[in-house]
Amino acid sequence: MGELVVRGFKAAKFTALGALVASASLLSAPSASAADGDTSVWIRLWDTQTDVNATANFKAYGDQLSVCDNLADGYGAWAGLYKFVYNGNGTFIKSVSAGGKGNCRTNTKNVEEGTVVWIKVCITKDGQNLRCKWSDYGHA
Repeated sequence: MGELVVRGFKAAKFTALGALVASASLLSAPSASAADGDTSVWIRLWDTQTDVNATANFKAYGDQLSVCDNLADGYGAWAGLYKFVYNGNGTFIKSVSAGGKGNCRTNTKNVEEGTVVWIKVCITKDGQNLRCKWSDYGHA
C-alpha cells in the first residue's frame, strides 16, 4: 500500500531500470586509444572517375601527416593540416606533397597535444591546387 508510483512504474522498478540503463551505457562507451585522434580523407579527380586519386591521413601518435598520389595520371597530391577550421578556412599548421603513382610522403612536424585538426587534401597540377576536399576532424 504505501508504494510510490511514477508514471505506472513502482519506484523500486523505476530505480532498477535506471541503474540497468546507466550500466549498459558505461559498458558500451568507447575506450581511449592512440587512434582516437586520427583522421583521414580521400579525393577523386572527377566525380565519374572510379579510381581514388589522392589520399591523406593524420596519425596523432607521432604527429604524422601523410599524403599519397594513387594514379599515374600526371597529377600530384597535396595535404595540409589546419586548426580552427570554419567555413573552409583555418589556421595552417603544416603540409606535405607527393607525385607519381604509389608515391607517399610524410611530415612529422610536432603539433600541440589536444589540438583539434582537419586535413585539406588537393589534387595538384604544375603546383596549383585543382580540386580539394576536407576531412572530418581529429585530435593531435
